[in-house]
Formats: sequence, C-alpha cells, structure tokens
Amino acid sequence: MKKLFNIIVFLISVAFTSNAQKELYTVTEIPGALKSNAHTVFRLLQYDIEIKSASDVSVRVEEVRTILNKNGENNVNFLESYSPISKITSVKGNVFDSNGKKIRTLGYDDVKDYSNMGYSLYDQNRVKFIDPRYLTFPMTVKYEYNMDLKQSLFLPDLYLYMPNTSYEKVIYKVTAPSDLKLQYKELNIPVKCQIVTNGNSKIYNWEISNIPAFTSEPYTSEIGTVRPRLMLVPEQFGLEGTKGDVKSWKNFGKWSADLASDKRELPEATKNKIKELCANKTSVLEKTKAVYEFMQQKTRYVSIQIGIGGWQPFGADVVDKYSYGDCKALSNYMVTLLDAAGIKSHYVLIKAGANASEIDTCFVSSQFNHAIVCVPNGADTIWLEATDQMMPCGFNGDFTDDRWALLVDNQNSKIVRTRIYSENENCICRNVIVKLTDDNFATGSVTTKYIGLTYSNMHYINTKNDEEKKRLITNKIQIPAFQLNSFELKEQLSATPVFTENLALDINNIAMKLNEKTFLLTLNLMNKYRNIPENVHNRKTPMSIRRDYMEKDTIEYYLTNKQSVNYTPSAYRITNQFGEYTAETKISGKKILYCRTFKLKKGQHSAADYSLFKEFLENVAQNDEIKLEITQL
Repeated sequence: MKKLFNIIVFLISVAFTSNAQKELYTVTEIPGALKSNAHTVFRLLQYDIEIKSASDVSVRVEEVRTILNKNGENNVNFLESYSPISKITSVKGNVFDSNGKKIRTLGYDDVKDYSNMGYSLYDQNRVKFIDPRYLTFPMTVKYEYNMDLKQSLFLPDLYLYMPNTSYEKVIYKVTAPSDLKLQYKELNIPVKCQIVTNGNSKIYNWEISNIPAFTSEPYTSEIGTVRPRLMLVPEQFGLEGTKGDVKSWKNFGKWSADLASDKRELPEATKNKIKELCANKTSVLEKTKAVYEFMQQKTRYVSIQIGIGGWQPFGADVVDKYSYGDCKALSNYMVTLLDAAGIKSHYVLIKAGANASEIDTCFVSSQFNHAIVCVPNGADTIWLEATDQMMPCGFNGDFTDDRWALLVDNQNSKIVRTRIYSENENCICRNVIVKLTDDNFATGSVTTKYIGLTYSNMHYINTKNDEEKKRLITNKIQIPAFQLNSFELKEQLSATPVFTENLALDINNIAMKLNEKTFLLTLNLMNKYRNIPENVHNRKTPMSIRRDYMEKDTIEYYLTNKQSVNYTPSAYRITNQFGEYTAETKISGKKILYCRTFKLKKGQHSAADYSLFKEFLENVAQNDEIKLEITQL
C-alpha cells in the first residue's frame, strides 16, 4: 500500500512538474503591454558578474527570448564574441514552442565557432554561434553562457536599446571586493541600485520589470537619452598586464598614452625624408599637409584587432617598414612623423560614425571606437583622418565631426570638441542654364559645387572608372527624360574641400503639354525635395537635426521668340526653428530666373515638434513642384 502511495505521489509530482515547465514560457502569459510594438520579448535578461580583482572577472548570462513573429527572427540565434582576454567557457540553450513546451536542447554539438575577422587582416576575436533551426512563431529560446574576463575595463553594459523589443524582467548583479570602488551611472532606469555588504564583498543589484518596446522614429535624437542604460567600470581597472584608473579623463588619457610610449621610433632615413619635405615650408599647415600626404601615399589602412585589448598601436617603425596599419597604428605613425618635422600633435580617441551617439563626458570610461590626430594651430586646429588615403588634409568629414573626443597628452589629456561644419561648409550650390526650343526640347548646362561634408559622396564617385562614373551620375539626376552628353569632375582639396561637377544635358519633353499652345514648366528642374518623413502618431522620442545643411539653386531658362509667360509666381518663404526655405521667380524678356534656397538648422527638438517639422518639409516639397505656364505661338 505504501509502495502504491509513493508511486501515486511520484506521478502527481511528475505531472505537476511537467505542467509547470509547459506553462513557464507560454506566450499567453506575456502582458499585453509588452506585446505592443514588439516582435521580441525578453522574458528574462540576467547578468551575474563577479569582480574578483582588476584583472579577473567572471560573468554569467541568462537570456530567455520569446520571438513573436518573423520580424524578430534575427533574435533566435545565439551570437557572442570572445577574445583571449574575454573567453566564453560554456554555452547551452533550449527551444520552446508557443505553449512553453521544450522541444529541443542545445548543447556542445550545436555551438559553432567562427573567426570574427570580417574586414580585419588580423583579429584575435572569435564568435560562438548557435542556430536552433526552428522558426515556428511564436517561439522561445533560452541561452545560458559563462565568460572569464582577464580585464575589467570592458564590463557588459546594460543597454536596452533594441527597437521593437520589450523586457519582462531584467536583473543585473555585480559582486566586487569591498575595497574596489565601482563607478556606475544609471540612465532612464526606474529603480536605483540596491547595495548590500557581505563580508569582504559588496553586492550591487538592479532589478527592472516590464519595459515596453519602442519603435524607431525618424530624426530620432540619441536613443541613449531615452532608453534604460547602465554604465559601469571599476575605478581601478586592469587590462592584459596594464593598470589604470578612471578617476578623471586626465588619468585615463595617461594610461592610453603609456600604451604608445615606446611605439614612436622611426628609421633615420624616414626622419631625413620628413625633414627634406618640410625644408621649404614655413607654416604649421604647410608642413602638416606635406607630412600627411607622405603618410597617405606610403600607407594603407588594414583593420587589426590584436595587441592589448585591441588598444595598443603597432610601433611607428613597424608601420614604416610594412606600410600598413589600423586607425591606432596609422594615427600613432602620423604623430611620430609630425614630431620628426618639429610639429606638435596629439593622438585622439573618438567615437566615430556619421550617426554615432555622443560619449558621456561625465562618466570616465572606454567609450571610443576610433583614433585620429589633432594638430594645434592657434584658432585653426587641424584634424587628420589617418586611415583615408585620399582625404584632404584637415578635413575629417561627418565620420568624426562635431563631437567630444579624448585628446591624449600624458598628464594633460583632456576632452575636446572636434570641428563643427557650418551650413556654408555642408552645402550644395547649383547653377543651371536651360535653353528651350519650340518643340518642347531643351539643352542644359549644369555646374554643381559640393562643398564640405557634401563633398564626400561625390569623392566616392570620382574613384570609379568613366563608365561607372557616368552611370552613377545619371542615376542621381531627377529629370524624367534626358541624355547625359558629357560630364567633368574636379576636386579642390582643402580643409573645406569642394567637388565641382559640370554636366551637359539634352532634355526631352521639358514641359508638360496642356494643349497645342500651353505648357507647364516645373521651375525646380533638378532638386525637388522628396525625403518626407513618415507619419508618427503619439511620438515618444525627441527629434534631432544633427548638422546645419544648405542647398542653393539658381536656374536660368531662356525662351524662344515664339514663347511667352502668362504670369509670374509669387515669391515663397518659410522661416522657423527647423530651417528656412525661399523660392523666387523673376522674368525679364525671354529670361526666367528661378532662385531656391533650402536650409536645415542643427538642433534638438521635443517629440511634439515633429509634426511641425514634417509640415515644414511637406511645404518645401509642395512648393518645389510649382509650375510656370508658357504659351507658344
């Protein structure tokens, strides 16, 4: 009887356990608010980090992701990078169907290991990858992995930035020695850190629940200003045998400077070459330009992710010998060459990318992904991009413009602002002459100057062969029916470069025929505004216009003796906090002069301003379609 009772208890227990497991990750249990705007729901995202010393950290991560639909299928796979200083010691997973039933266990045989070289020539980073080979939505995957870090400078940040992703439960726990001060910053986190002392350790704990998904919105300001983020780093950190601290940017810069302290030696032949190049140059700019162009002609960029955490540059002598390097090595080489020319310059750490977010200057830590060079020159500081063989001297472009960076100068390291380009240095100026014929045909000559930041796109076209150049130029012309007869491209290399494009066109059916004698001519021939952002109802995020920008178009139309204009369109002007637009038409005899100016103003705006901004752009686009009525005898 007792044996039968035990069997019954066991069966009930198994049934209860099985049922509990089945219900654990059911989709129906997800709150409705977390499904809204979401294709993925993190049921659990948990970090357990133990800092044993400045150079010994263990990390355990558990992720449970429910993928609601096909739009979230990229979140099905496991993908995590590792390196000699950040090793993945174990990884496993499970797959559950929509009812929470486990249908597959993922283990050693499912884990693929790949090189993470990508475009890097040398890269010690690798990735662990798991494809669960199951895409029946909704579904849930659970991954657990452990890492051993031989450094503490790069701890996993908690950053809930992925669009269309909600978070049901997030736990972030750090255990550290009591005598090791942990620097952290909470951004948009609804709960504060709970700190508990346990013997010789301190436990820092954050628990967050029910973070709804957000949808990417046009002209969004930096996501980091609105999404939950936790930044942290020990005040005293270690990295591959080196030690540093983040008490100040000055101290962090000193640590970075020490990495290159013995990397600035050049062969005597190269030193003599540099002195020869600069012998007849008098100004800092002239000497810098000569050295920069020498470096460009001699070297090429190769991504290299080895050395002390990918942070220490190759020596200048190595770059000089082999003529290649990554951003760190080439920037260090450029500083060394300039030193040989007697020019003071600085290695600069920066977060690069045309749309990269700003670093947080109030939180000292490693927030950089690139290195450039700064040459002090009074009010005309020279910024040098060492990885581009064709970039004009002093032009850093939108890859590193207008942002905070760390100027590395030993004990004098400091945060600086890179060059800001005004509207006159980020503009397109176009002059067009169009001669009409009586059979609705026209010839056009177009001269367009791409100035400053706008130069970069045309610079790319100019690197192609003539056939490809013609194809790319043809594709960007807005005129419906035309023939490109000839083109000429010229570059003016300077700190604010100018790219001039001259085109000769034949234009068919230049005006829309209403009847035998009446035609409608669209005045804005080549530059109609079409980038109207989408409607966003109940916008959540602030909006941002990142850079000043300007377009100036002047078009001269010449009518035949048989053609006349019935009326002159009124001048149109809009000026507001977002920018300015003017369009004006003047008629003198057989000449029609159309002048258009469009400006965007750099600035931050509230979410509520978005509808007004969209209305501004719609008005620009609408007025760009204005037509002139032409009568032909």
